[in-house]
Formats: sequence, structure tokens, C-alpha cells
Amino acid sequence: MSDLYNSIEELMLELEDEDGDPVEGRTLAIVPGAFKPPHLGHLSMVKQYASEADEVIVLISSPLKASRGIAGKPITARQSMEIWEMLLDDAGLSNVQVEISPKPSPISAAYEYIDKDGPLEPGTNVILGASRKGGDFKRWKSAAKYVKDGVELLSPEETAVIPANRPSGEPYSATDARKMLEQGENADEFFGDGRTEDVRSILGLEAPIEEMSGAGGGAVAGYAMPLGAKKRKKNKKTKHPPYNELELYKEVLKLLKKEGIVI
Repeated sequence: MSDLYNSIEELMLELEDEDGDPVEGRTLAIVPGAFKPPHLGHLSMVKQYASEADEVIVLISSPLKASRGIAGKPITARQSMEIWEMLLDDAGLSNVQVEISPKPSPISAAYEYIDKDGPLEPGTNVILGASRKGGDFKRWKSAAKYVKDGVELLSPEETAVIPANRPSGEPYSATDARKMLEQGENADEFFGDGRTEDVRSILGLEAPIEEMSGAGGGAVAGYAMPLGAKKRKKNKKTKHPPYNELELYKEVLKLLKKEGIVI
């Protein structure tokens, strides 16, 4: 009786092993970038990989210089992560994780992730995110030499995805998104319906108020002032004489002397 019991137990263990989720054959897509800020164009790429891979890792690099900001404010990796989490939540993607890398460039961040000291297990198939536009996949031409033993890098050219365009037909651009946010325009086409104000809040930007003149008498457009916020008093405009070139030169010379550049 005990022999029969042992045989049944061994058979059950074998079945459990067969029904398990082994690492062997698992496909992971890595989509690196600075994402300043992430937008629906980036999300479209991640969606395509999420439908092909078991898991997608969005890897945010950390540039050394505070570049590509808005109104003088840099966009941090943490802020990019918050916007990504909002976009992913709206899209309902459950197999996508967002991580921040200390590496300054997206490429070095990806190489660190896939190399011998990275977290990938042997048997994993790796996709490195790339667009088909402009031969973007060519940036991964040296990736094979960085891959950990036992990890297979799928062809970047074959796994590159088709980029999405804005509703207007123009390509998505983080530069355009930053410009719209800086000018106080509605940027929902980059972040989703009703999400511009949320993005502005994450980035610490003041919500602009545009007063529209008309028969209605001062209707307000754009974004509402946050609750509890006090309306700023308008300063009286001071009339200044028009600048001419000589006055401009005097101003510059005065500044140079003040800074000790010119004696």
C-alpha cells in the first residue's frame, strides 16, 4: 500500500513540474529611455511588446545633466516613473514593470541589465526595444557581446515595432509635449483624455488660467486654479522706453562689469 502511495506521490510531483512556469523560454522585453516625459507614443511601443513578451521592463536612465526640462525645471527619473505608472494604469497593462537605472544613457542601462551581473536568468529570451523608423534598431548592433551566457538576444531588427502617430498624423515627440506643457496648452493627445493637468501636477508646474474675452464677460478656459489657492494680484504695468541697440549694448556691458568679466 505504501509503495502505491509513493508511486502516486511521485507522479503528482512530476505533473506539478510539467504544469509549472519554468524560466526556460521566458521572453522579456526591455524598453529603455530617458522619457522626458513619457507619452502615448512610448506607451504604444510598450503595448506592442506586452502582447508579444511575458514581461516588459521599462528602464528609465538617469542623465548626469539636468537637460530637457520645462520652464527651467528638469524632469527627474522619479517624475518620469510616476507618469509611466499613470499611463500603464490607464492602459490596464499588468505585465509591465517600471524601473530606474543609475546609468546616464538608455543604452548603457540596458547593457547593464542584460550582462553577467544583471538579474536575468539563463533560458530567458530578451527583446531590446526599438522602432522600425529610421533604423532605430541599429543602436543595438553591439548588444550581443554584453548578453549573459545562457540568455538569448532576439534580433533587434526583427523585433522592432512600428511607431504610432498622433491623431493629427504627426509623429509623437517629447520635445513637442514639453513645449505644449510649457506654453500651458492642452496636451491630452500626448497623455490621454483629461490627463494634462495630472502630468502638470506630477512635474510641479503651475496650472495656467487663460481668460477668454467675449460677450459672456470673462469666461475662463484652460485649467482651473487648485482649491484653496489665492488668485495673484496683477501688477500694474510699467511703461518702459523702447529698446534700441545702443541701450542693449549698455545693459550687456553693465552685466559683464558686474560679473567681473570686463573691468
